[in-house]
Amino acid sequence: MTQRPVLGIDLGTTYSCVAQLDQYSRATVLPNADGDNTTPSVVYLEEGGNVVVGKTAKHELRLHADRVFQQIKRKMGVPGFAVELDGRRYGAADISAMVLESVVKDAFVALGVEWPAEGPAADVVITVPAYFGEAERAATREAGEKAGLNVVRIINEPTAAAVGYGFTRDPATNTVLVFDLGGGTFDVTVVETSAKMIRAIATGGSQELGGVDWDTVLGALVLAQHREQYPDAPDPSLDDEAMGALDVLVEDIKKRLSRSERYTGSFTVGTDRATVEITRAAFEEQTGDLVERTLRYTDLVLDAAAEKGVRKLDDVILVGGMSRVPMIARVLHERLLERLPDAPAPHLVDPDLIVAKGAAMYAAAAVGEQYGEEHALTEQAGDFPVLVNVASRGYGIQAVHEQGDPVGYVSWLIRPNDELPASPQQVYATVSEGQTQVEIVVYESATNQLNDEIAVNKELVKGLLTGLPPRQPPGQRVTVTFLLTDEGILEILATGPSGQRLNLRWQRPGA
Repeated sequence: MTQRPVLGIDLGTTYSCVAQLDQYSRATVLPNADGDNTTPSVVYLEEGGNVVVGKTAKHELRLHADRVFQQIKRKMGVPGFAVELDGRRYGAADISAMVLESVVKDAFVALGVEWPAEGPAADVVITVPAYFGEAERAATREAGEKAGLNVVRIINEPTAAAVGYGFTRDPATNTVLVFDLGGGTFDVTVVETSAKMIRAIATGGSQELGGVDWDTVLGALVLAQHREQYPDAPDPSLDDEAMGALDVLVEDIKKRLSRSERYTGSFTVGTDRATVEITRAAFEEQTGDLVERTLRYTDLVLDAAAEKGVRKLDDVILVGGMSRVPMIARVLHERLLERLPDAPAPHLVDPDLIVAKGAAMYAAAAVGEQYGEEHALTEQAGDFPVLVNVASRGYGIQAVHEQGDPVGYVSWLIRPNDELPASPQQVYATVSEGQTQVEIVVYESATNQLNDEIAVNKELVKGLLTGLPPRQPPGQRVTVTFLLTDEGILEILATGPSGQRLNLRWQRPGA
């Protein structure tokens, strides 16, 4: 039996948050060393190897931008990604592990708990965007383990948000759109919730769309005003110190414009101090294309949900700090009303903290179940609904259109938004005279938008089905069956025309 702290962690692109259940079974956020509920997911590596995480690291962008790493979540699972510093290479999981270790150590201080000398420090559930593929989920789990944590499970952010909002305490069944626009990623999901089950219906999003893109637009507006006021000065974008300060400034401008119609301040490069004035109207006009991208993803998800019979929404919740921008709720509601005349207005409730709180509630239930009735958290967490997820990516095999096709294409057996576990079956045929073997090559799609070109997808596993009857004409039947579980295990069975069998298995690393 474990008595380690049990935590829910929202590992965000720009901010991270840790929560746990308190003695009254309420999900409570644990503040960091600065007394804040969220910590910037920013790492500063000092000369000599000391690691600084959070607000202090972010301020170092002004002076040591080359030693500061941020927005690493966008690189999770990217093959070959690494940064080099002081003769060492750091992958996305390495840098994320520094963030996780820091925020959990701060949580330990808040709890009055000592960091253990050995063994996992805490049992944790870490959240990820629902559209994350297996590589991104594996990298997240790896980061947790490198931080000295026992990763009980990786769960989807919309699921955690639904739990945190309290939908699982409602005996009725609700269909909810979770619109999660965070600092660096965007996730939109339709979920069906009840006290007994949380079922994902359809999901989509992008690892390359989030608040940092709005920051880029604001940064360009600030730089344009500085250049206009100091046309003969050196290009401010070439000044590392100024650009580090700009990163901090644009976040403040974005927050101010969420509360008022105008921002007025200053931006200094060297000794040249420019007056900066930006209106909410100008900000909205310049970022309209970004908002439209979120709406296109939302349309795709609603289309997929409609194919599964969803004709109404009972609630629309906004998650992630970027969703505070007033334009988001307004334009999203307008788009929803075009499709669903009775669509409810989107609303914000604790957008920065709700995912971590939901993860903490799930973590308590999962750990209580894992360690049995004698564990204190079993009673705290109570009965927890069953989670039913959908595939975030597509899975298929390489096939050819005709004999002599040198490349072929991916024939998809499992598509994004197929409910898990999924067990499709497809019959193929040999294409060559006298063919006695078939190579089975299994692929995962690069994103949640399918493309059947071989080169843009990820090869997972392959093998040879041998022993097909010799001297046969083309057209021998080969049956391929997939089984994809919710735990990241994909099993493949290929069966030949007279019972020949090939079994392949791919398992998400760490699953």
